Amino acid sequence: MSARLRNPALLVFFLVFVAAALTLPEVGVTDDDDFYLPAGHSYFRWSRRVVSEPSAALRQDQLDAHWSPNREHPPLAKWFIGLGRYLGHELSGWMPALDAGRLGTCFFFALVVALIFALARERLGLGPAIFAAAAFVLIPRLAFHGRVATLDMPVAAMSTLFFFAFWRLHRTRSAKAILLMTLAFGLALSTKLNAPFTLLACGGFWLLESLPEFRRNREGIQLPDLPLWLLIIPVGGLLIQVALWPWLWPDVIGRFSEYVRFHTGHYPIYLFYEGQIWERPFAPWHAPFAHTWAVLPTSLLFAALVGFAVLLRQAFGFERFDERPGPDEGMFARYLLIHGFIAIGTVAFSPVPKYGGIKLFLPFFPLLAIAMGFGMKRLLECLPKKPWAVPVLAGLLLSGGAIDSWKFRGQALSSFGAHVGGLSGAVQRGYERQYYDVFDRHMARWLSENTPKSGRVYFEPNHKEYVRSGPYLKRTGDLRSDIRLRGGHRADIVVLTHERRWRTFADLAEKLKHRPVLYEHRVDGVVLWTAFGRD
Repeated sequence: MSARLRNPALLVFFLVFVAAALTLPEVGVTDDDDFYLPAGHSYFRWSRRVVSEPSAALRQDQLDAHWSPNREHPPLAKWFIGLGRYLGHELSGWMPALDAGRLGTCFFFALVVALIFALARERLGLGPAIFAAAAFVLIPRLAFHGRVATLDMPVAAMSTLFFFAFWRLHRTRSAKAILLMTLAFGLALSTKLNAPFTLLACGGFWLLESLPEFRRNREGIQLPDLPLWLLIIPVGGLLIQVALWPWLWPDVIGRFSEYVRFHTGHYPIYLFYEGQIWERPFAPWHAPFAHTWAVLPTSLLFAALVGFAVLLRQAFGFERFDERPGPDEGMFARYLLIHGFIAIGTVAFSPVPKYGGIKLFLPFFPLLAIAMGFGMKRLLECLPKKPWAVPVLAGLLLSGGAIDSWKFRGQALSSFGAHVGGLSGAVQRGYERQYYDVFDRHMARWLSENTPKSGRVYFEPNHKEYVRSGPYLKRTGDLRSDIRLRGGHRADIVVLTHERRWRTFADLAEKLKHRPVLYEHRVDGVVLWTAFGRD
């Protein structure tokens, strides 16, 4: 990438990272935080020991001790989580360990936005690029996943990095280009399991673009020459994954097989969708598409629909942009559409659990943001070529995201677009009103203000996750240190989270209704949790 393109992308990265880091204190604790934060801390401690005592650190007992936590997922994102904790908490003391660890996720959040900007600027120009980057940030659920210690935003970033690298380099066919593509793929593999599907999309794209080279003659079908990257990238990427994952080193084949077995036999997770609970069978194929449609801010959904219409027409050669039409315009449209379909389709059409709203197919959303940039570009062509056109149109299209981001601040996983009636309309349509067992900061502060001294607090219907999250909020100062998270229905306060995926919810609501209601937390007129006092 030239300096002319690189510097604005670096500025975008810096601005998004700083904004995400400064807003960390408003983000609650998820049930995943307690998996990835300790694992990242353990991995980074080992990394520091490698520098000081390499021979001791490389012993199997030390590898097992430091790398066994959360060994069901590759390590790269967790290593950044550990680095963030070290820099932001241990070394500098700037912030609590919880928020410092999340700096690692903020890094990937900023990276993916910078990549969106760079790709969109290359294809569409500066205005649509700024819009595409801002659109991604203003989708409330994406901003949430970009500030919690999980793997979903990191894998979205690394998948987008490989998407970018492959597009820029695969036609070069030089050794350096293949090496860079392999490195990008290896880093994506080292982040989360859904990364390999980006390579599947690249293979599908190559096959589609190679169709004109297929020939039939008297001797049969003549196939095009297989490119070298088709062999080197998967093999080299796998070697990079092994090199970056010390837990595998004592028994690469056995432990890698264990990793694959865990995910091919993943335990079911409940999803409330279309007014019913899905476990086995898993939710229907259309659930990921329906969730994407429902959670997008309405104005951004409009931009995405226009953008996909433009991309489809370009893919089939029916349309070109008036300005700067590149010879590969249709090729890029096909490339993006194939990647987008694979990113969401692997969750939609494969026999895997579908849960957590949009979190399992987050690599789809950077591509969606670029499609929004295409939509803005087309809408701009419908306006007079005046200096006000870009800011006015961008402001109108981003307004839905800005409104939803403010409306659902602190409760981003309850955000739904106005086109489904917001959260209240989504609940009526049978969507889950919240998930992930988030111990949000508002809840912690309310409990701190209203729980008796050394009082007991119990959560229904999934208390065990809040027991894991509570200590983090005590260390940040959001939850009073003397509050005890136990006691069952004999506790001083029982908090009922209104998550319909739990089959016990209706019975629990009936059992608790005789207790005095101390507080109901509502968003968009919908109750998210209720605090009950003692009888």
